[in-house]
Amino acid sequence: MKKHDSTLFQIGEVTKILGVTRKTLLVFEDMGLLTPAVKDEESGYRYYSADNMTQIRSIRSLQTLGLSLKEVAEYYYDIDNIDIHLQHLMELRANLDRNIQMLQVRATKQGDLTVHKATLPQQVCFCRQYRCTDSVDAANKLRDTYIAAARTGKMSMTGRMFTMRVSQDTEALDLMCCIPMNPDFDGPERVEFPETAALCIYYRGPYEGNLNAVRALMSHIKEHAIETAGPFRSIYMEGPPNRGSNTKDYITQVAVPIE
Repeated sequence: MKKHDSTLFQIGEVTKILGVTRKTLLVFEDMGLLTPAVKDEESGYRYYSADNMTQIRSIRSLQTLGLSLKEVAEYYYDIDNIDIHLQHLMELRANLDRNIQMLQVRATKQGDLTVHKATLPQQVCFCRQYRCTDSVDAANKLRDTYIAAARTGKMSMTGRMFTMRVSQDTEALDLMCCIPMNPDFDGPERVEFPETAALCIYYRGPYEGNLNAVRALMSHIKEHAIETAGPFRSIYMEGPPNRGSNTKDYITQVAVPIE
């Protein structure tokens, strides 16, 4: 076969430019994900177009998101179930967003009371209200609520538990303990929270110090004449058991919904 024209790439060029192996390209081809622009049946030489290069990059991007090659093939060719594949990609993106958020959260330094904009998600929760004596009592009440929620068999595996300061006096520990549940949870403890804009501080340190973040948020709200739309929440991002008794590394997202 004559040398390919200048608009095509040899397989060695493709592997070098895109950082993939020859074996990977042949696997893509065997699965029907990639068809070389030119294939010499006698020599086995393959030549790839710019469109082929774009396709390879696209496949690799989907793999990076977490799709298997079988799922990539379904994504491209199973048009009858496009809604299912779209939902899967949305879930993968949500997981990626959560991972990015956690990396940002873990970069929080002790004493950092920077105010951030955030969106609190729509969710259904199992909620119980208590008057707590101190942070230890509050932690125990949250644990008890968690146990009760878990025993329903409807607890969400992705949402984060939180407490809300239901009293007008933010210094008091009148708390509602909230455990995220699956949407189909139905019981007397069910409370549905809408998605809402919020301001928040990622507070690094022992739980009893969360009030410092509440005060800082209150000061920011007053200074900028911001209308709040609900009670303060303490959303537990990092703590026991993964941080054990190392309370200085506990991270709480102290948030307040805003108009």
